[in-house]
Amino acid sequence: MAGLGELHERLHGRLWHTTRPDRVPAIMETGALMAEPNIPDAERQKTKRGPDYYPFVRKIGGVSLFDFREFDAEAYSLRCPSSSWSYFVPHTGEGAVWIEIDRAAIAADFLSGQETYRRQDAGGFHRNTIMPYIEAAFIGDLPVSAFRAAFLTWDRGRQVREFAVPHFDRQHYDALLREWRAACASG
Repeated sequence: MAGLGELHERLHGRLWHTTRPDRVPAIMETGALMAEPNIPDAERQKTKRGPDYYPFVRKIGGVSLFDFREFDAEAYSLRCPSSSWSYFVPHTGEGAVWIEIDRAAIAADFLSGQETYRRQDAGGFHRNTIMPYIEAAFIGDLPVSAFRAAFLTWDRGRQVREFAVPHFDRQHYDALLREWRAACASG
């Protein structure tokens, strides 16, 4: 994760979910990261080819997580050269929200990256995409009570704005969204 500056320290060694900034209010209002959120497939990752090709974590009814515990970006890129992890880190498009997940709070329904990959391979679900070893899964809807921290980032990770979770302040977050949108419009 070299070259990410401050983000390296934030992401490394922890468990995360990433999403688009505009989706956060609905997540907080719903009270969970939904395994099947009310989002059109056209706005979701890897859906153009239909259900037979959906990401593996979605296929098993889970929420996709990045597990950066003991992660070495260089070694991982050599081991898994076709993994798309760097597409998401620090973010896709113009920005992203990263939500840190409390590993202990979700232990009962958590599959490590290793276990998720093992299940995908053992089940022969090779059409269903996965980021081997680092894409973990929470099976079911992940409650906001398991959120530890969150931040909005843009400008290749150089801009980082934290916000409270699970004690979400909608006015504060709306101000962050306005700042992010203004920066994207001027950039």
